[in-house]
Amino acid sequence: MLTTLFRLWYNTVMDEQEKINEDNLNVPAPIEDGSSSDELMLVSDGELPADNIDTSPAESASVTTYEAQQEDESMRGGYASVKGSTVNKRDNKLVWIVIIVMTVMCIAVGICSAVITARLVQKGIKPAEINTNGVVQQNISAVVTARKRSIVEVRCGSLTSSGIAMKRDGKKAIVLTNAHAIAQYVSNTMTTPRVRFYGYDDYFADVGVLGYDGHYDIAVLSVAVDDELAVYDIDGSDVLSPDVEFIDGDYVVSIGNAMSMGIAAYDGIISRKSELLECDEILGVSGKKTVPVFRTTAVINAGMSGGGVFDMQGRLVGLGTYRMSNTAGVDTEGGTATDVENTGFATPISIVYPVYKRILSSTGGEVGLFTVNVAKTTSAVGRMEMPMLDIACEYKGFNLTVKNVYDSSSKIKVGDIITKIGDYTVTKKIDSYNVTSDICGVTGQLLRYHRQGTGKPLTITVARGDTTLTVTFDGLCYAV
Repeated sequence: MLTTLFRLWYNTVMDEQEKINEDNLNVPAPIEDGSSSDELMLVSDGELPADNIDTSPAESASVTTYEAQQEDESMRGGYASVKGSTVNKRDNKLVWIVIIVMTVMCIAVGICSAVITARLVQKGIKPAEINTNGVVQQNISAVVTARKRSIVEVRCGSLTSSGIAMKRDGKKAIVLTNAHAIAQYVSNTMTTPRVRFYGYDDYFADVGVLGYDGHYDIAVLSVAVDDELAVYDIDGSDVLSPDVEFIDGDYVVSIGNAMSMGIAAYDGIISRKSELLECDEILGVSGKKTVPVFRTTAVINAGMSGGGVFDMQGRLVGLGTYRMSNTAGVDTEGGTATDVENTGFATPISIVYPVYKRILSSTGGEVGLFTVNVAKTTSAVGRMEMPMLDIACEYKGFNLTVKNVYDSSSKIKVGDIITKIGDYTVTKKIDSYNVTSDICGVTGQLLRYHRQGTGKPLTITVARGDTTLTVTFDGLCYAV
């Protein structure tokens, strides 16, 4: 736009200048004839005495309307000028009007550009796109380059861990991390968590805690940021989707604050896309718990808790949460607990997403989620207690089968096979075989509903013999 305006102004000025030159060239000029200083001959429009015409090729290339004669002592600088011309005044006025209009327009464009730029910075930046061309090594490099700037270092008391900058919210950035990363804040709110963004080696910013969930080990922080800090909007882009699919053997990259030595990346595969992990309770709760996870060979070292696990398209598939330690030999002389190599566990995005969204809509502190209690069993893949539905289920023969019903008025009966949760298919046939969705996906679907939800009520579809029945739970509505 500025280029177009400049060209318009330039052409206008040049056109006016040519008019001025033409007017000046048509003004009669005094020519000394050599006879007397008082006798002057007016010559114009190219009419010169024959003996004064220069017919050399060089001069004939330009049209001469007047020609100055040999100067003498009585006539120096014999170029004619017109003073006080109304034409020149009018032309100059037009040029100045154009200049003033151009200046005002440039200032207006500059102000608009600054406002638009500032607004875009406030909203964050679109995450970098990743060109997946099928070459794994190149994809890994592209994923690391595009996503490492969204990984942050988190410090809370003596504990150092990681987090993911999810989006900019005005003057604040929203950071996703593990709940155990802020355990010392939970036990003593005077211990303020701090965050350092990638590339800001000497600066840790104090943060606020928007909320957390101890069972699924997820927390969300809020960090004040300036306009110059690049915050990529992972939340709000295709990088964050609860429905992203992955299978055993898929390549992934884990990125985090490895060993508190700065942001680093490790590649690997998904060893097992869904399983149940027994681990210690956190945040002052004693005992054990069992949670749905996926296993990966992408290293999750100490300090990488709360970091991201990304697939080869740069999508977030999990939150690096657990690592396995081998305690064999601890009771013997010199025996120590050691981390098991190439074995880490991540909370899958199907669970991270609804918990993260629920925390964002909470009023702070620990959110009151309906916990889907899962447990390993010897006769099935796993057992699921669903307190919000007053039932317990178990995976048997590739089917999620109802084992117990705690509300006698429930329309769901023992022995029913759950085939759908809302629009999510639990059991489907592939090549005439029943294939059950993984326990992570089922848990994540249930977590999308709660009593404060404003969407559609939860529906559970079951198969009872040859009959299909859909039961609606009006008190539980879709929330994320």
